[in-house]
Amino acid sequence: METKYRDKAVLVLYQMYNASNSLAEQHDGKNRGMAAGTAATLIGKGLDRVNRGRFSSDEFSNEELDHILSMASSAEENKSQTSHFVDSMLEKLLKHAIPIDAPEREILAKKLRDTERNKKPNLSIKIIASNFKQLSKRMGGFFDIQYGLIRIVTWKQPSKTLSALVVYTATCMWPHLVLVYPLLFMLFGILVPGYVHRHPMRHSEFIPVKKRGQSLLSFFNDVEDESIVEELVDPEDTDSESLRPVSSTSTESTTTISPDGEPIEKKDKMKHVKSQMALLINMRDLQNLTTDVLKGFEAADKFQYETAGFKDERLSTFLFYMVLAACGVVLFLGQFIPWRLLFIQGGWAGLILCHPRSKKYIAALSLSRQANTPSPPPLPPRKNPKKLTTFERSDIIIDESPEERVVEVFELQMKSVLKTQWSFYRYTNNIFDCKNTTRLAGKRPKGVENLAKVYPVPGWKFDLGYANKWHIDTNPTELINDRGLDPELFHIKDDSDEGWMYDNMDDVDKLEIVYEFRRRRLSRECFRYARPVKTKSVSGL
Repeated sequence: METKYRDKAVLVLYQMYNASNSLAEQHDGKNRGMAAGTAATLIGKGLDRVNRGRFSSDEFSNEELDHILSMASSAEENKSQTSHFVDSMLEKLLKHAIPIDAPEREILAKKLRDTERNKKPNLSIKIIASNFKQLSKRMGGFFDIQYGLIRIVTWKQPSKTLSALVVYTATCMWPHLVLVYPLLFMLFGILVPGYVHRHPMRHSEFIPVKKRGQSLLSFFNDVEDESIVEELVDPEDTDSESLRPVSSTSTESTTTISPDGEPIEKKDKMKHVKSQMALLINMRDLQNLTTDVLKGFEAADKFQYETAGFKDERLSTFLFYMVLAACGVVLFLGQFIPWRLLFIQGGWAGLILCHPRSKKYIAALSLSRQANTPSPPPLPPRKNPKKLTTFERSDIIIDESPEERVVEVFELQMKSVLKTQWSFYRYTNNIFDCKNTTRLAGKRPKGVENLAKVYPVPGWKFDLGYANKWHIDTNPTELINDRGLDPELFHIKDDSDEGWMYDNMDDVDKLEIVYEFRRRRLSRECFRYARPVKTKSVSGL
C-alpha cells in the first residue's frame, strides 16, 4: 500500500515537472518562464533522487516509465561528474531557467564544466565559516597597516608623518629604492626581531627624568581641530583604532613562570582571552572593510556607467577632452616636465593640507571665494523642485543630428496571364524575379500584407510625425543598374511613371507561366537616436 501511494506521488511530480518544463519553454526569457524553470529544476532534482527500483510497471504506462527511468539514469550519470547538490542544481537551473539564446548561457555552461574549477572543493558553508574565522585571525597585521596609514595622513603621530614624507621624497629622487624597501622590511622587520626573540638583548636601566620644554613634534599636533581626512573616514573606526589590542600573531615572548607566583593556567587563560578579543575586533574590522570595498565598487560603477557613461553628456564630453589633452601632454611634452619635482611637491602639499591646522585656512578660503562670487538672480519657485545635477558648460555642444538610414520594401502585384487587372500580392524585401529560387519552388516570399507592419531594424525608429511617409522610386532603370540586376528579366513600360518593373515575358515560355508579377520599390527614412545609458551586467560575465 505504501509503495502504491509513493508511485502515485511520483507520477504527480512527473506531471508537474512536464507542465513546468513546457511552461518555461513557452515563456522563454520572461519572468514567468524563469519561475517555471526554477520549479522544474526543484522537481527534477527530487525525481532524480528516486530509485528506479521503487517504480511499479503496473501503475505506469510504458512511456511514462521510460521517461522516469531515463531521468533516474541521467541522475546516476551526472553523479560521477557533479556529485554535489549545488553543482547538479546549477546544471538544472542552466537547463530550465536560462534562455537558450541568452549570451550568458554559454559563459555559465563553460564555467560549470571547467576542469580546473571542478578540481577545487565544492561549495560548503562550513568551509566558508572556517575560512572567514582563519582570515579574521590573520588580518591583524593588515588592519595595523591600515590604521597606521590613517594616523600618518591625519598627523596623529607627526614623527611618523615626517618620516613618511622623507621616505617618499627619497623614492621620488631615487626610484630604485622601491626595490630596497621590501628587503629592508625583511631584514629589520622579520629577521632581526626573530633573532632578538630567540636571543634577548640585555637592556641597561635608565634613570627617569622630568620632561623639559616642549617638543617640536608635539607642536604640530597641539591643535583641537581634526584633519579633513577624518571627515571622509568613519569616525567610529578612527576612534576605536587606538583601542585595538596587539594582534594574535605578535612576536612578543611570554614567560612560562610567573614572577609574582601566579599559576601558569591563569596566564594561559589571559592569553586566550586576549586572542579571542583580537579575533572579535578583527572580525569587526573585516566586516567594515568589506563594506568599504563594496562602497568603492559602487563608486567605481557610478563613475563607469554615469560619469564616464555619458549619462550627463556635457560632463562626460568635458571629461573626454580633459583626458585626451592629458594624454597629449604626457606623450609629447612628458620628457620636458620635471616629474620628480612635481611628485615631491604634490606629496608634501597633500599631507600639509591634511594637517588639522590647515583646515581653518581651507574653510576661510572657501568662504572668501563664495563671497566674491556674484550670486545669480533667484529663480521662481517650482511645484516639484529637483536638485540640479547637470554639468553646465556653454562651450560644449552636444545637440547632434540623429543617424539616418533608408528602409526599402518592394510592393508585389500579380495577375493571371489570362486577365488584365492586377491585384495586390504582398510587401517583401525580395525583388521576386523570374529566376528567384523561392518563386521557382512555388513558395511565397517572406513579407507582410500591410505596410504598417514594416518596421526598421532594432534600435532605429521611423519619424512619427509623418504617417505612411513612403516614397515611390519612379526610376526603376537606375535601380536595376545600381543593383547589378539582369535587365533581361524586367520590362519597363515607357508610359508608366509609377515605378513598376514587370516580368519580361518575351523570353519565357508562356505555357509554363501562370501568373505574372510586377513590383516597385518603396523607401522610407528611419533614424537612430542616442541609446539609454549603459547599465551594469552580471558580475563575471
